[in-house]
Amino acid sequence: MLQPATATPAAPFLTTARRTFTDDENATWGEVIRTQRPRRMEQLVPMFSKGLAALDMDRDTVPALEDVNAKLVALTGWRGEYVKGLEDGRGFYSLLRDKKFPIGNFVRDRKDLNYTPEPDIIHDLYGHIPFHADQTYADALHRYGEFACKFLDDPVRLRRLERFFWFTYEFGLVETKAGRRIFGAGIASSIGECVYALRGEPEVIPFEVETICAHEFRIDQMQKRLFVMPSIEALYESWPKLMAVVSR
Repeated sequence: MLQPATATPAAPFLTTARRTFTDDENATWGEVIRTQRPRRMEQLVPMFSKGLAALDMDRDTVPALEDVNAKLVALTGWRGEYVKGLEDGRGFYSLLRDKKFPIGNFVRDRKDLNYTPEPDIIHDLYGHIPFHADQTYADALHRYGEFACKFLDDPVRLRRLERFFWFTYEFGLVETKAGRRIFGAGIASSIGECVYALRGEPEVIPFEVETICAHEFRIDQMQKRLFVMPSIEALYESWPKLMAVVSR
């Protein structure tokens, strides 16, 4: 997850070598997986479950990042990279440009199972990485990173991109033939927000590029306003409009 452009600078990278997780950390990961396992098909877009299966991530203990990367690189050319904390726009989009995604090198406290404002390995590895196993999604995110890197020294235009990313790739909803489903990885990784986002509590607004690019967000609470796309394809097809809105 990226942090707001006004936040403190990003933390340095860590190695992607094998990380040993404690029993408590594995138990926290396992609780999230077991809770979400029977709910996924009714809550999330099918792409998510397909990615979990393709990367062999549907496990009750934290999967080794190097094992996930070996499969992911073969599928779409992407890989995860451990980081110590939130990434600012400069670090985050530079990673996307290089087909890498930041992975928080810690597991949230058990008291934060429903929601955590700081992205941990559950948010980054479980929430985001399964989507990267889809080639169209992976290519779109790579293009997003390349485009965003043109505005790393332009805080106004970069903020438009951050807002769009937040309300689509992080917290987007989408209409499917089976009903409304979660597309955003920020929701997908949160037990509490998966339920909250689909039960009618937040205000849900139709997807519109210019509105999203102008709408601010907070990272310290569940989202009170979400945007719903008519299809996943609508997100990809909005690219020319997004470039125009951001560039003007």
